[in-house]
Amino acid sequence: MAPQPERRYQMSKSHERKLVRETLDRVGKNWSKASSTNAKLISRLKNIAQYMATNQGLNSITHMKTRHVDAYVAHLRDERHLAPSSLQGYATAMRQLANTIGKSNIIRSNIELGANRSNADRYKNANTPSDTAKLTEIRDGLYARAEWQGLAHEMQQLFGLRIKESLGSVNTIERDGRFFLHVPRGFAKNGLERLVPVESGAQRDLLDRVQAHCHNEGQRSLIPAAKSLKQGYWQQVNAIRDLGGTKKNNANSHSLRREYIRERYAEIREIPDREQRQEAEQGLIEQVGHFDTEKLRHYTPK
Repeated sequence: MAPQPERRYQMSKSHERKLVRETLDRVGKNWSKASSTNAKLISRLKNIAQYMATNQGLNSITHMKTRHVDAYVAHLRDERHLAPSSLQGYATAMRQLANTIGKSNIIRSNIELGANRSNADRYKNANTPSDTAKLTEIRDGLYARAEWQGLAHEMQQLFGLRIKESLGSVNTIERDGRFFLHVPRGFAKNGLERLVPVESGAQRDLLDRVQAHCHNEGQRSLIPAAKSLKQGYWQQVNAIRDLGGTKKNNANSHSLRREYIRERYAEIREIPDREQRQEAEQGLIEQVGHFDTEKLRHYTPK
């Protein structure tokens, strides 16, 4: 039997907004999360509420049941064609919502929802090559647009930073005669500040140029004073994409981070002592903002 078209309820916009407001009020804002994480959660919760109002006819989000959740997941998977990794994010949002209304048991497991990534999918980027020539072309293109954008791209390359981190990590700290780049809480993923060792002449030269730029512009970060963090971040993201920095081209910003990790892990693998090698692996994974050395498999074959 052919699947029936999904029913849509004639709910007013005011009712839809009411359900969205109720949903957001129920979950509240988690201030322990970074702003980008909150933004994703809020967007997903809004989408869930809008779907429950217009497609399931719910008058209150507390009326949500397993069948409503299943229909929503099927909508995301079969109509919007979301990948398992994206489905996981929506499943997490629904679990947070279900917990607040006392119905944690209405959300099936990720495997049952079709939101479970296989190891092959999870670690597929470990063997992905990076187009270094394209990455150089993108860097030059960013410098042609604005110095701060080119500098940020180089910071990603030489320090293994994420885009947001590259915009605000400009200061160094000295400890026991060694210098470290400070990745501040406001720019680090999940607010987890960290220190990245400054080990090469190329890194020191880049930091000199970054700090000189900030001094000359009267800024505390690479983001122009007239722009907010969000505006600066999206300007950089869009510029990289416009210049061909995409996953398809093996030249997205993650490629810079991946090459940073690969280069250092290649040296670690040559350490003969197992305990010292494991300690070096842990140090590397913490430098790039993770905790579990299993994460190395996302970047390079272990």
